[in-house]
Amino acid sequence: MKEYVWLFPVIFMFHEMEEIIGFKFFLNKNHDELKKRFPVILRCYKDFSTEGFALAVYEELFLCILISTLAYFFDKPVLWYLWLGAFLGCDLHFFIHLIQVSIYRRYIPACITSLICLPVNTLIICKCLLCIEDSALFAGAFMALGAILVFVNIFIAQKLMGWFTKVTKDQKCDQA
Repeated sequence: MKEYVWLFPVIFMFHEMEEIIGFKFFLNKNHDELKKRFPVILRCYKDFSTEGFALAVYEELFLCILISTLAYFFDKPVLWYLWLGAFLGCDLHFFIHLIQVSIYRRYIPACITSLICLPVNTLIICKCLLCIEDSALFAGAFMALGAILVFVNIFIAQKLMGWFTKVTKDQKCDQA
């Protein structure tokens, strides 16, 4: 697994750059249609700014690097399974984006890099699964924990995004 460890933050950031660059434009351009078809999405991103989104991605990147660093330098099975679970969570994240595209039936910022990264991630995950020497229950438990941490952190990152957007918006209002 050591040969793949640093691909996690690289692949993650490659994907997130598409979202950072395009998401605000996408929301503005498709606001009316999203309001009619998917009002929940607009409610989720009502406290959205590109700066807030970038901060949320930065926090997530920090965790990717932290998990990768811990696994690489401490070289303990538990850490490798957490890393693999987080990488699996990232893979599921790509898959969810592709489901979103199939429901929305047009481009969303995230679909191109999801299409590119999903097969690469899946191949790496399969290769890593073949290296597991511990019991499936032990490995699976920590992999599940890693994946759960990714999805819990997505909600934390969204809260961070909303908070930062609000703080920066309030500062802009105070300066005006």
